[in-house]
Amino acid sequence: MHRILIIEDERAIRKQIAQILRFEGFETLEAENGRLGVASAVAATPDLIICDIMMPDLDGFGVLQALRENPQTAMIPFIFLTALVASHDQRHGMEAGADDYLTKPYKPAALIGSVRRRLEKRNRQLEESRRRAEEVSLAVAASVPAEILESLERITTVTNLLALKFAATDPQVAAMHQSVVQESARLRRMMRRLHLYAQLPQLYANRFELVGAGQLLPAGPVIERVAREVGRIWRRELDLVIQSDPVDLPIDEEYLVLLVEELVENACKFSLPGTPVTVKGHSERAFWSLTISNGGAEMSADQIARIGAFQQFWHGRKKPQGLGLGLALTQGVARLHGFEFAIESGAEATTASVLVPLET
Repeated sequence: MHRILIIEDERAIRKQIAQILRFEGFETLEAENGRLGVASAVAATPDLIICDIMMPDLDGFGVLQALRENPQTAMIPFIFLTALVASHDQRHGMEAGADDYLTKPYKPAALIGSVRRRLEKRNRQLEESRRRAEEVSLAVAASVPAEILESLERITTVTNLLALKFAATDPQVAAMHQSVVQESARLRRMMRRLHLYAQLPQLYANRFELVGAGQLLPAGPVIERVAREVGRIWRRELDLVIQSDPVDLPIDEEYLVLLVEELVENACKFSLPGTPVTVKGHSERAFWSLTISNGGAEMSADQIARIGAFQQFWHGRKKPQGLGLGLALTQGVARLHGFEFAIESGAEATTASVLVPLET
């Protein structure tokens, strides 16, 4: 539901506008003067503002200037509704940055039409900004990993040579070499994930060529092997509870490995050592499902809805290592194969599920 702020010093007009907007399904906020209006806009960040011009203390032009100077409110659509009908007043209003200018007495249909047009335009702008940001992300993801992987190979070669010369006689050198090897492997895996994310749109366009007819993968052994490897890396081997029914799935091993790695790693990352991480694969009617559960940090419905690339939901000391790419990549790979991906989270457990339709 869109939220609209009405800034109008005449109470009767303000209440009438609010009633019309609520009847059309909008949520309304009201401010009786310009200064309260600016404060309300900053506090509530409405989707659109309707403002009178002739108000004491701070007039409509002052309100618009204050809002446009604040990055938090600068892009909010703004409609002047005023008794000033002279053309130079209208020109002044539009030049000041208003999105529309309506005169009193107004027709409710004209007001509602203007509101809907401004909101639709704003939605298109937001969608275009999102699309451009995604294009930039994909461009970066496509070009950067190759450069970093080349550098990692050179670093690995140099450190291996140094280790061959000094590690046998200096335990400290051996320990540092091992640390470099581990961190290089982590970066290498991260870059490959980033590169795969950049390839997802093209892969999706050719998704029917991913798995040939009759090519099925025995999934159970892969799931258990990969889950235990991740558990060992996180020192959570004893926390793992693994149960996977035998099943052959229409997916290449590298993609199944990715799904299991990302989901089990997330479960280990966001739950405390000593608490169970359950990995379960089982058939149910016409579907087979892979579920990974943990008792860690709860995700809100809004966070689940906003799963995307480079999205981190925890900050400060709680922020984990990584790019915030895992869930978006898991979701993309699942959809690439015609699987369903879902997350359910509550106070007791968070469960990620991949649902695979089976041939009947």
